[in-house]
Amino acid sequence: MSVNPEGTWTIEDATTLRGQSYTGTVKIYPLDRLYQVIWLTDRYHFAGLGFVEDNFLFTGWGVDSSYCVVLYRINADGTLEGRWTTPQSLGQVGWERATGGTPGELEGLYQVAGAYSDNRMPYTNTLAIGKAGDVYQLSSSRSQQSRGIGLRLNDWLLVNWGYGRNYGVIAYEIDRDAATGHWTAPGADKVATERLAKIC
Repeated sequence: MSVNPEGTWTIEDATTLRGQSYTGTVKIYPLDRLYQVIWLTDRYHFAGLGFVEDNFLFTGWGVDSSYCVVLYRINADGTLEGRWTTPQSLGQVGWERATGGTPGELEGLYQVAGAYSDNRMPYTNTLAIGKAGDVYQLSSSRSQQSRGIGLRLNDWLLVNWGYGRNYGVIAYEIDRDAATGHWTAPGADKVATERLAKIC
């Protein structure tokens, strides 16, 4: 059964990828089939979009709106079933299917077929997935400039695509009024932790 992360949360314990602590508030709102997330910390203010599956909120974020968050289900046969959205999609969700992978191994080269939410503008491309430390690194023939970073949790691969370093991913595991987030950003090969407590 999926959780409902809607509400206002306080950041009780968190560290950056460089080990520095930070505090703040996280606000989560429903947006059609998605959730919009706003972080107001003592270091940065930024926003993101997320999907809820099982007891997780899988979120991609960006300092600006030039990101695309994708959530893949990892199938036993090596295929990936993805849903994606962008800030410009206004709550709409596209889909894609990646084939050619090796069962039991995420790294590799995939052939992708996808489309927007109403099956407009179908597309194909190739997707390369590698790994550095605990973080997955992705590139696509669809865009030579953008890069993807990803985290795997159970049978899910959370990916966010963006430019430069002003974006990232965070997956919150939610247990009633507490949540533990694991996050990373471009250029990192490790994962940082963020713990939340629900205020209202």
